[in-house]
Amino acid sequence: MASQSIIAIPVDSPFSLANIPFGIFSTQSQPHPRPGIAIGEHILDLKVLALEGIFTDCEVTFPSDVLTHMTLNAFAALGRPTISGVRAYIQSLLSRSSSSLHSDPSLLERCTVKQIEATMFLPFDIGDFTDFTSSKTHAKNTHSGHEHGGVDADMFHPPRAASGRVSTILPSGIPIVRPVGHLPASASPKRSYSGSLEDRAPEDLPPDTPIESRTLARTTGFSLAPTNELDFELELAFFISVPTEHFERVPVEKTEEHIFGVVLLNDWSARDIQIPETLPFGAFNAKNFASTISPWVVTLDALEPFKIAHDMRRVPTYLVDEGDATYDISVSMKVIPGGSLEKKEMGMTRSCLRNSYWTFRQMLAFHTLSGCRMRTGDLIGTGTLSGEDATSLCSLIEQRKHFPNRTFLQDRDEVVFTAWCGPPQGGVGFGECRGVVLPARSFMVKARQAK
Repeated sequence: MASQSIIAIPVDSPFSLANIPFGIFSTQSQPHPRPGIAIGEHILDLKVLALEGIFTDCEVTFPSDVLTHMTLNAFAALGRPTISGVRAYIQSLLSRSSSSLHSDPSLLERCTVKQIEATMFLPFDIGDFTDFTSSKTHAKNTHSGHEHGGVDADMFHPPRAASGRVSTILPSGIPIVRPVGHLPASASPKRSYSGSLEDRAPEDLPPDTPIESRTLARTTGFSLAPTNELDFELELAFFISVPTEHFERVPVEKTEEHIFGVVLLNDWSARDIQIPETLPFGAFNAKNFASTISPWVVTLDALEPFKIAHDMRRVPTYLVDEGDATYDISVSMKVIPGGSLEKKEMGMTRSCLRNSYWTFRQMLAFHTLSGCRMRTGDLIGTGTLSGEDATSLCSLIEQRKHFPNRTFLQDRDEVVFTAWCGPPQGGVGFGECRGVVLPARSFMVKARQAK
């Protein structure tokens, strides 16, 4: 977008005038969460604009009080035409010299907040969370992992997805406590955590460990301990806007009417805890402890200029899409070691959405195939976006096959995801999705007294 914003935007900012991502924030002076959009290094407070009656001049008529709520649910449920109209009007407020933001310096001051002074929240009240398997490389690298016997299922006919845990979805920046679980006896004895835990396998316990803890540690073939194999999964995810009726199927060509926008997703995973859980039901405690998303939701309108034709591939008839396209979104990951005084980055990964076998449209169409009801705020993850090149592998369990000396995440390590569309200047970015690893919380389980 050629027009210049009244709010200064650094040339390399992910939040250009072409973006206008929506989020929920608060400030110390006004601690109640409220909607805003990111612009440069600032936030435009949409609640202030709504209460001032600024949206009465918007080309689309809508109940502007939805922009005073504590989540984006009510706004998103209004549908794409309204979302598009409001987004375009905000762009005009920022760029048009005759707008109220240009003519009223007091209003501009009241509705502008520095991002560094804001606290970000989950943008939606999330009802359900689904995570797909979309990368053929990731499926090949991990589906038969952890000695489960070379299961040779076709992971893409039909599509595969799993339900996640909504209660542990976190906004970017919230620390991740190393989870505890049942580790197989074959797990590496090398510890990657610094916290103490008394209830471990007998051979791992110090000599002075109380006998009750030593006895409880003798679970059949497993020890109870913090994970040694804490991992990340670099993904994207999209939010549902307009809900569907129960038993309603959404045709693939109609799916974009139900998609609000896209965020980054880190689906944290404990690989050793995952070993006994994988079959027959799939990961449980290995994944239910935390998933992190970036706080700013990039709308489909902002991504529209970056639509590209998808690669030819075999899909079920009902997922054949005349508008078959994905988005040219580049994703990247870095790990900042917590023990490094110089904070040197390691484990750089670069991939892209093109590595997803399924498009957003196909994921949603498949999700409703059985008549599953979709609610506003539901979150659908792409799955890990690994590519074929070793530098595009989006989890440590895959990277370690090419780089054996690369360790799983250590305590105090920080994982940072970013994503971007278009040129470095004036493009559309997603901001950051980040989380630092904290030591496992210590606990002691006392033995039951014999009668």
